[in-house]
Amino acid sequence: MPDPFDSSRRKIARAKEHFANLHREIEEFTRVNPYARVTEPHPERADRIVHKVKMTKEIPAVIADTTADFVQNLRNALDNAAYAVAVAAGKVDPKYTAFPFARSAAEMANSLGRSKDLPKEMQSLFCGFQPYLGGDDLLWAFNEICNGDKHKYIIPIGTGMVRRAAGVEGTGFFEMPTTHVWDRTKNEMELLTLGVESTYKYNFQFSFFVAFNDIQVVDGQPVLGVLDELGSKIESIFLGIEAECRRLKIFP
Repeated sequence: MPDPFDSSRRKIARAKEHFANLHREIEEFTRVNPYARVTEPHPERADRIVHKVKMTKEIPAVIADTTADFVQNLRNALDNAAYAVAVAAGKVDPKYTAFPFARSAAEMANSLGRSKDLPKEMQSLFCGFQPYLGGDDLLWAFNEICNGDKHKYIIPIGTGMVRRAAGVEGTGFFEMPTTHVWDRTKNEMELLTLGVESTYKYNFQFSFFVAFNDIQVVDGQPVLGVLDELGSKIESIFLGIEAECRRLKIFP
């Protein structure tokens, strides 16, 4: 007998291919050092100079496109699995088989209307995954990423940069932020401020990454880390759906 979940398996496999491509695209982008160190006059003190790191290259559009392809394939894998369950359970021409997401637990009952053509036991299983804010927050964020404008939600560098090492030596005025934070509005980060007569040598080592922007829960987090966790989570949910179908004898 044909595999009722063949479409979902192919979608998940395709998502894994997109993830591998995304990993390569991000590596290629960061390898060219898309930033430069610059100096600027202090906005309020003429005797001070601000040293910064600024982006010099825009993030390639293909990174946002591949991210969108990845999450949409995972979303389709869930929806296709739900549709297959409804058909196997005897529903003729089912219309309401989407995997439900909700803003909160209180709104989950309404969201289940999108899955009303599935057996009640499967709807209960879906509720158990807690795909809402305050339940499984990452699942909720996954839905937001799927529904949003992919080019708004990806930025070149996030606020979660890691300062791996810092070395400064010299004489004169010196001031450095306790924590180096990327300014998303200006696409830059202040390293330190020196006096115009100061003589300093400095060396910083940072880890830069492509990050999500303006998405609650994953805002500022590395795209690759978030998507890797999402991929594992969605595949686990799919396997849970398959196991429940066999328990309910929907499939042999």
